[in-house]
Amino acid sequence: MDKDIKRAEERLEYLSSDPKTVEIYKAREKALHERANMISSAREEGIEKTAQNLLVMQMDIDFIVNATGLEKEKIEQIRKSLN
Repeated sequence: MDKDIKRAEERLEYLSSDPKTVEIYKAREKALHERANMISSAREEGIEKTAQNLLVMQMDIDFIVNATGLEKEKIEQIRKSLN
């Protein structure tokens, strides 16, 4: 097992010294970070849209809090933006 770990460490050291490999790594990390942000934003927008729909349906604020997981204050903000 130690031999495999040593080989992996040597390979990582080699790859980290190659500027092109480092550039590719950084670009991939940036792309993954941007994708995670997009997914998070879409999720938040979806939850807020659900809260809007429930408000339009005149559902109780406490029900909307339980259904969406949003804070009561955020739901109040959404309600104000609808008027």
